[in-house]
Amino acid sequence: MKARIIFSFVLWFTMHLLNISTYAQDHIVLNSFNINIRTGPGNGFFVVCTAGKGEIFQLVEERGDWVEIKMYSENSRFVHRDLVYFLKEFVPGHNMNLLQSEEEIKKIKKDIEWAKSVARVEADEIIPEAISKERFENFRNISMDKNIHNILEIHGIQSALYSQIMNH
Repeated sequence: MKARIIFSFVLWFTMHLLNISTYAQDHIVLNSFNINIRTGPGNGFFVVCTAGKGEIFQLVEERGDWVEIKMYSENSRFVHRDLVYFLKEFVPGHNMNLLQSEEEIKKIKKDIEWAKSVARVEADEIIPEAISKERFENFRNISMDKNIHNILEIHGIQSALYSQIMNH
């Protein structure tokens, strides 16, 4: 019975480590300062925001010289592949843990909701929904990605932790 418990623990621990490694491989780290995150895979596409060295984003897929990343609006965003490195595993310096208190996480979520409402107001001022729903939604999503990115930077939270915060 004791051997079975030890085997189960070793198996669980190994599977846990494999999951962490697999999870890390789904992410990229920016390797330079002031990197443009764009709406499409090319320099001619609109810059959503700039991000800094060490920021981690979830990788969607590689597209030639560009990598598609997941941001907050669920729309595709792109970074040039020369400006990133692909993770094999997380290390303590990557800051990929939600160590904040419940109160701090609630504050971050409140700030994110504020950023979403600001994005809606900004979009409505530039391209009212009544004029073009598609262009309004596109601008709102760009503004939302920019504003939420700023909120996470203020709080010192990795972008890749966004969905964990929202699901907390």
